[in-house]
Amino acid sequence: MTLLESTPYQNLVLTGPMGSGKTSVGRAVADRLGAKFFDLENEILAREGQSVDSIRELFGEARIRALETTAIRDLTLNRSSVFVISGTALLDETNRARLAESGAILCLTCAVNEILRRQHVARGAWFQSPANRGVILSRLKREWRVTTLNLPQLDTSQLTLEQTIDAVIDYWKTHTQV
Repeated sequence: MTLLESTPYQNLVLTGPMGSGKTSVGRAVADRLGAKFFDLENEILAREGQSVDSIRELFGEARIRALETTAIRDLTLNRSSVFVISGTALLDETNRARLAESGAILCLTCAVNEILRRQHVARGAWFQSPANRGVILSRLKREWRVTTLNLPQLDTSQLTLEQTIDAVIDYWKTHTQV
């Protein structure tokens, strides 16, 4: 790895609605640059032993918000890392400020029809059930609100995975304070 390919000291925070490519892009960027990778939902699963959706169903949104805030506080102690943060977690001003202090934030966006196509491809027959599509649409509606925040955005609708990875790495390196 050359000096130009090294990982920036500050973190990269990828957010956006489901299906925009946050996780696959974040993992690939971390792999390419040798950075640590953290997914907020996986962090909560590891800490609580339950998925975010299960916790939401059992305990409600307030419990999810509290878990997100605690996990984000802990994650931001890392450096040279890539974080994948759900769109709803960035709606909280405290979380957004803490993440912005730790590094560059980039909101990945995507056309709704492309998000639904990606979900169909990823989930196969499960997606055919109207009830399951309703779950996806409800989650998408919640997470879409992050696109209304004043955050830098990258539309992944027409980009290949490689093009998106290259654009995200370029963004991270050019928007990191030394």
